[in-house]
Amino acid sequence: MVLEEVLRVSNVSKIYTMDGVTFTALDNASFVVHKGEFVAIMGPSGSGKSTLMHIIGGLDRPTEGTVSIAGVDTTRASDHALARVRNSAIGF
Repeated sequence: MVLEEVLRVSNVSKIYTMDGVTFTALDNASFVVHKGEFVAIMGPSGSGKSTLMHIIGGLDRPTEGTVSIAGVDTTRASDHALARVRNSAIGF
């Protein structure tokens, strides 16, 4: 039995630079969620949970890596295509 993949996060990192200071908010996150699975994102304050959710939700783009939702690579999608994915495939 092949499980349908609904979310794939591959080697996702997010790096911010402010006033010459670089801060890594998310470092090389990878996982897959299949149809019917329930997943919790847990960790201490400052571990990158909100950053990861913003990237998965298409509100922010990763510095490195890819996110695919229902087979659509949202990290390379146009703003219009990303809005369609947010409207039809995800919510939080």
